[in-house]
Amino acid sequence: MPEDVDVKRNCAAHHEAGHIVIAAAQELRLRPEGLMVDLRGEGLARYCQPDESDPSRERVIIAMFAGFYAEKRFREERSYPAPSKDNLWDWCEARKVLCRLSCAPPRNSALTGEEYSKHPKVAPIQCKLENRSEHLVEQNWLAIKALATALLDKEWERLKPLKSGCTWSNETTAKYVAGEEVVSILGRYGIDAVCDPDC
Repeated sequence: MPEDVDVKRNCAAHHEAGHIVIAAAQELRLRPEGLMVDLRGEGLARYCQPDESDPSRERVIIAMFAGFYAEKRFREERSYPAPSKDNLWDWCEARKVLCRLSCAPPRNSALTGEEYSKHPKVAPIQCKLENRSEHLVEQNWLAIKALATALLDKEWERLKPLKSGCTWSNETTAKYVAGEEVVSILGRYGIDAVCDPDC
């Protein structure tokens, strides 16, 4: 049975809050666009990858996984069906970053994403980063809930293009929490986030 759109929006708000809170908790800078959710329950969280070093890549991967774990925690609290990792955009993107780690084997185009993630050198790395992500979500759950609530409490606005000029949704309206407001909210939970207009 398809989920109600309000359920989708609530899940998306917690999912996106999970991404941005865990990014900030790991000292990744936030983009001015902050986080957003549209009428259909699609969302986006905006943060930066500071460089191409392995520690930076790992922090980005952990933040990518955090959306899933935040949504999973929210769904468990509400007794909603659990989300699935299958075909999840975050996992696909995380694998792209993971294959650029110096300790990962080169990406073989003959392997599918799932086969690559099961590679003997990749699986333990991914497992370690997933576990770290889930732990950080639990540790920062109150901040994630507060940010998701702040997003859901916003008024609907006309859809704003991203700084890059790209459009992130096909809807005409969305709710937003700008990067500076995210910084302010997270500060109440002991997370010293930084919003960088140049990233």
